Amino acid sequence: MKKEKLMVSSCLLGELVKYNGGHNLIDEDLLIQLEQKYELFPFCPEVEAGMDIPRVPCEIISTDPIQVVNKNYEDKTQFFLLGANKALDLCKKENIKKALLKANSPSCSSETIYDGTFSGITIFGFGVTTNLLKKCGITIFDETRIDELLN
Repeated sequence: MKKEKLMVSSCLLGELVKYNGGHNLIDEDLLIQLEQKYELFPFCPEVEAGMDIPRVPCEIISTDPIQVVNKNYEDKTQFFLLGANKALDLCKKENIKKALLKANSPSCSSETIYDGTFSGITIFGFGVTTNLLKKCGITIFDETRIDELLN
């Protein structure tokens, strides 16, 4: 049986791509179940766009127009837009219709983002990559909704 394709934030698979050089590895049992059901396509928009590991944390400070800055208030918007477009290119090339992306990430969040003050406060919002993928019909999940992918 041919498996459905699923783009997954690389950090959720244990790859050391987080801004601080770490990862966000999901529970091993959940990972095994995902691998049984899906063909996984690891992807980190920020790294694919050329950002360093580690890197200064970034937050979205404006959504219209989109603007992403790092904690030093250097504009990093172009990296986030490039990463989002590369993610979309992969989805189109591989006919991927679902993505499991990291919550609270300025690239990948599907429910809340940090408010742009670097104070740890979250607000409703989408990451740059999630926003583009959703507009193009890709269904987005985060690590708190893995059970929905497994049903």
